[in-house]
Amino acid sequence: MGNAVASMDITLAERGQIVIPKAARDALGIKPGARLRLRIDGGRLVIEKVVQLDLSPWLGQAVDDGLTSEQALTELRGRPVPWRSPEPAPAKSAPAKSRARRV
Repeated sequence: MGNAVASMDITLAERGQIVIPKAARDALGIKPGARLRLRIDGGRLVIEKVVQLDLSPWLGQAVDDGLTSEQALTELRGRPVPWRSPEPAPAKSAPAKSRARRV
């Protein structure tokens, strides 16, 4: 994991609360109001950041081009996707020079 934070000891408060250290919050991008999932795994308590993909900005933005879903997918297959850099084209070799024989 690229955002490794050193192991830290924390104290459980009287009402069962803990404070997630700032270094850990910063490493995971956890801000006030962030959703966290708590689970028990064997003898460990695991807290994970809940990540949800918000598609609401794109809902209803599609243009009706008259194609069915299947037709649109068929047309899109094989095209490069905008979030992936295009694969380099295979190197083209130079055309072979013809060697004329002199007799």
